[in-house]
Amino acid sequence: MRLGVLYRDTEVAVVDKPAGLLVDEEVVPLAACELAPPGGRAWPRVVHRLDRGTSGCLVLALRKSGEEALLRAFDEGLIEKTYLALVRGRPPATASLDTAYGPDPRDQRRFTTKLETPRRARLSYEVLEQFAEAAWLKVVLDTGRTHQIRVQLAESGFPVLGDETYGVPWPGLARQALHAWRISFPPDITCEAPLPEDLSAALEKCR
Repeated sequence: MRLGVLYRDTEVAVVDKPAGLLVDEEVVPLAACELAPPGGRAWPRVVHRLDRGTSGCLVLALRKSGEEALLRAFDEGLIEKTYLALVRGRPPATASLDTAYGPDPRDQRRFTTKLETPRRARLSYEVLEQFAEAAWLKVVLDTGRTHQIRVQLAESGFPVLGDETYGVPWPGLARQALHAWRISFPPDITCEAPLPEDLSAALEKCR
Protein backbone atom coordinates (compact mmCIF):
# COMPACT_ATOMS: atom_id res chain seq x y z
CA MET A 1 0.00 0.00 0.00
CA ARG A 2 1.18 3.51 -0.83
CA LEU A 3 0.24 6.88 0.58
CA GLY A 4 -0.70 9.73 -1.70
CA VAL A 5 1.61 12.68 -0.97
CA LEU A 6 -0.52 15.82 -1.30
CA TYR A 7 2.16 18.33 -0.24
CA ARG A 8 5.76 18.34 0.84
CA ASP A 9 8.44 20.87 1.69
CA THR A 10 11.52 20.64 3.92
CA GLU A 11 9.48 21.06 7.13
CA VAL A 12 6.12 19.32 6.70
CA ALA A 13 4.20 16.93 4.47
CA VAL A 14 0.53 16.16 3.94
CA VAL A 15 -0.42 12.60 3.01
CA ASP A 16 -3.71 11.04 1.95
CA LYS A 17 -4.33 8.40 4.63
CA PRO A 18 -6.33 5.35 3.47
CA ALA A 19 -9.07 4.08 5.75
CA GLY A 20 -8.09 1.03 7.78
CA LEU A 21 -4.58 2.13 8.77
CA LEU A 22 -3.43 3.14 12.25
CA VAL A 23 -1.49 6.40 12.19
CA ASP A 24 1.45 5.53 14.45
CA GLU A 25 1.84 1.85 13.68
CA GLU A 26 1.17 1.83 9.92
CA VAL A 27 0.98 5.29 8.34
CA VAL A 28 4.21 6.63 9.84
CA PRO A 29 6.39 3.70 8.64
CA LEU A 30 4.90 4.02 5.14
CA ALA A 31 5.50 7.76 5.16
CA ALA A 32 9.08 7.25 6.35
CA CYS A 33 9.74 5.26 3.18
CA GLU A 34 7.82 7.45 0.74
CA LEU A 35 9.08 10.79 2.06
CA ALA A 36 12.73 9.81 2.39
CA PRO A 37 15.13 11.69 0.08
CA PRO A 38 17.26 9.58 -2.30
CA GLY A 39 19.85 7.78 -0.22
CA GLY A 40 18.52 9.30 2.99
CA ARG A 41 15.94 8.73 5.70
CA ALA A 42 12.77 10.48 6.84
CA TRP A 43 11.44 10.41 10.37
CA PRO A 44 7.90 11.85 10.23
CA ARG A 45 6.55 13.27 13.48
CA VAL A 46 2.83 12.98 14.25
CA VAL A 47 1.12 16.25 15.21
CA HIS A 48 -2.51 15.11 14.91
CA ARG A 49 -4.32 11.85 14.20
CA LEU A 50 -7.18 10.38 12.22
CA ASP A 51 -9.22 7.43 13.43
CA ARG A 52 -8.37 4.10 11.84
CA GLY A 53 -11.58 4.11 9.80
CA THR A 54 -11.24 7.72 8.63
CA SER A 55 -9.52 8.58 5.36
CA GLY A 56 -7.97 11.79 4.07
CA CYS A 57 -5.55 14.60 4.87
CA LEU A 58 -2.97 13.92 7.56
CA VAL A 59 -0.17 16.40 8.29
CA LEU A 60 3.25 15.11 9.35
CA ALA A 61 6.28 17.11 10.48
CA LEU A 62 9.58 16.26 8.82
CA ARG A 63 11.80 18.25 11.17
CA LYS A 64 11.66 19.35 14.78
CA SER A 65 11.19 22.95 13.66
CA GLY A 66 8.23 21.90 11.51
CA GLU A 67 6.72 20.00 14.43
CA GLU A 68 7.02 23.02 16.70
CA ALA A 69 5.46 25.33 14.10
CA LEU A 70 2.51 22.99 13.52
CA LEU A 71 1.87 22.45 17.23
CA ARG A 72 1.95 26.21 17.76
CA ALA A 73 -0.53 26.69 14.89
CA PHE A 74 -2.85 24.09 16.44
CA ASP A 75 -2.65 25.82 19.82
CA GLU A 76 -3.43 29.20 18.23
CA GLY A 77 -6.35 27.88 16.20
CA LEU A 78 -4.66 28.60 12.87
CA ILE A 79 -5.27 25.16 11.33
CA GLU A 80 -8.63 24.55 9.67
CA LYS A 81 -9.79 20.96 9.15
CA THR A 82 -12.81 20.24 6.95
CA TYR A 83 -14.41 16.82 6.75
CA LEU A 84 -17.10 15.17 4.63
CA ALA A 85 -19.55 12.82 6.33
CA LEU A 86 -22.49 10.70 5.27
CA VAL A 87 -25.04 10.56 8.10
CA ARG A 88 -28.46 9.09 8.74
CA GLY A 89 -31.48 11.36 8.95
CA ARG A 90 -32.46 14.87 7.94
CA PRO A 91 -30.26 17.37 9.83
CA PRO A 92 -30.85 21.13 9.65
CA ALA A 93 -29.28 22.90 6.66
CA THR A 94 -26.59 24.39 8.91
CA ALA A 95 -25.78 23.98 12.58
CA SER A 96 -23.07 24.57 15.18
CA LEU A 97 -22.45 22.20 18.08
CA ASP A 98 -20.78 23.30 21.31
CA THR A 99 -20.96 20.61 23.96
CA ALA A 100 -19.23 19.08 26.93
CA TYR A 101 -16.89 16.26 25.96
CA GLY A 102 -14.99 13.47 27.63
CA PRO A 103 -14.59 9.69 28.13
CA ASP A 104 -17.84 7.83 28.69
CA PRO A 105 -17.94 6.85 32.41
CA ARG A 106 -19.60 3.56 31.41
CA ASP A 107 -16.98 2.64 28.79
CA GLN A 108 -13.55 4.31 28.73
CA ARG A 109 -13.06 3.29 25.07
CA ARG A 110 -15.92 5.59 24.05
CA PHE A 111 -16.53 9.31 24.35
CA THR A 112 -19.69 11.28 25.04
CA THR A 113 -21.17 14.78 25.32
CA LYS A 114 -23.55 13.66 28.06
CA LEU A 115 -21.52 14.40 31.17
CA GLU A 116 -20.53 17.31 33.36
CA THR A 117 -17.06 18.60 32.52
CA PRO A 118 -15.54 21.98 31.61
CA ARG A 119 -13.93 20.45 28.52
CA ARG A 120 -15.72 21.56 25.37
CA ALA A 121 -16.00 20.31 21.80
CA ARG A 122 -17.07 22.59 18.95
CA LEU A 123 -17.84 22.07 15.28
CA SER A 124 -20.14 23.41 12.58
CA TYR A 125 -21.66 21.72 9.56
CA GLU A 126 -23.76 22.31 6.50
CA VAL A 127 -25.79 19.90 4.39
CA LEU A 128 -24.35 19.55 0.90
CA GLU A 129 -26.96 17.03 -0.28
CA GLN A 130 -30.10 15.65 1.35
CA PHE A 131 -31.33 12.16 0.44
CA ALA A 132 -34.34 10.13 1.50
CA GLU A 133 -32.63 8.45 4.45
CA ALA A 134 -29.25 10.17 4.67
CA ALA A 135 -27.42 13.48 4.28
CA TRP A 136 -24.00 14.46 2.93
CA LEU A 137 -22.35 16.97 5.25
CA LYS A 138 -19.39 19.32 5.21
CA VAL A 139 -18.06 19.56 8.76
CA VAL A 140 -15.57 22.15 10.04
CA LEU A 141 -13.81 21.35 13.31
CA ASP A 142 -13.09 24.07 15.82
CA THR A 143 -11.62 21.63 18.34
CA GLY A 144 -9.96 18.29 17.64
CA ARG A 145 -11.20 15.84 20.26
CA THR A 146 -10.85 12.07 19.84
CA HIS A 147 -13.85 10.67 17.87
CA GLN A 148 -15.39 14.17 18.04
CA ILE A 149 -17.35 14.30 14.78
CA ARG A 150 -18.65 10.77 15.20
CA VAL A 151 -19.79 11.39 18.78
CA GLN A 152 -21.32 14.84 18.37
CA LEU A 153 -23.25 13.93 15.24
CA ALA A 154 -24.49 10.64 16.73
CA GLU A 155 -25.63 12.27 19.96
CA SER A 156 -27.36 15.00 17.95
CA GLY A 157 -29.45 12.36 16.22
CA PHE A 158 -27.48 12.07 12.95
CA PRO A 159 -25.02 9.17 13.29
CA VAL A 160 -22.29 8.60 10.72
CA LEU A 161 -23.14 5.68 8.46
CA GLY A 162 -20.92 2.62 8.77
CA ASP A 163 -19.65 3.61 12.22
CA GLU A 164 -19.68 0.43 14.32
CA THR A 165 -19.09 2.30 17.59
CA TYR A 166 -21.39 5.32 17.47
CA GLY A 167 -23.27 5.09 14.19
CA VAL A 168 -25.30 2.64 12.14
CA PRO A 169 -24.31 -0.05 9.61
CA TRP A 170 -24.71 0.70 5.93
CA PRO A 171 -24.65 -1.80 3.05
CA GLY A 172 -21.34 -1.76 1.21
CA LEU A 173 -19.47 0.30 3.83
CA ALA A 174 -16.85 -1.47 5.94
CA ARG A 175 -15.92 1.68 7.90
CA GLN A 176 -17.37 5.00 9.00
CA ALA A 177 -18.33 7.35 6.15
CA LEU A 178 -15.98 10.10 7.30
CA HIS A 179 -13.28 11.72 5.16
CA ALA A 180 -10.74 14.40 6.12
CA TRP A 181 -11.26 16.34 2.91
CA ARG A 182 -9.31 19.56 3.36
CA ILE A 183 -6.68 21.03 5.67
CA SER A 184 -5.27 24.55 5.70
CA PHE A 185 -2.33 25.79 7.78
CA PRO A 186 0.27 28.62 7.83
CA PRO A 187 1.86 30.20 5.99
CA ASP A 188 -0.69 29.68 3.20
CA ILE A 189 -1.03 25.96 2.49
CA THR A 190 -4.27 24.18 1.61
CA CYS A 191 -4.54 20.50 0.62
CA GLU A 192 -7.52 18.42 -0.45
CA ALA A 193 -7.76 14.63 -0.50
CA PRO A 194 -9.91 13.06 -3.24
CA LEU A 195 -12.94 11.10 -2.12
CA PRO A 196 -12.12 7.37 -1.85
CA GLU A 197 -13.95 4.84 -4.01
CA ASP A 198 -15.98 3.32 -1.17
CA LEU A 199 -17.42 6.67 -0.14
CA SER A 200 -18.05 7.69 -3.74
CA ALA A 201 -19.98 4.45 -4.23
CA ALA A 202 -22.01 4.98 -1.03
CA LEU A 203 -22.82 8.52 -2.12
CA GLU A 204 -23.97 7.37 -5.54
CA LYS A 205 -26.11 4.68 -3.94
CA CYS A 206 -27.85 7.34 -1.84
CA ARG A 207 -28.43 9.44 -4.95
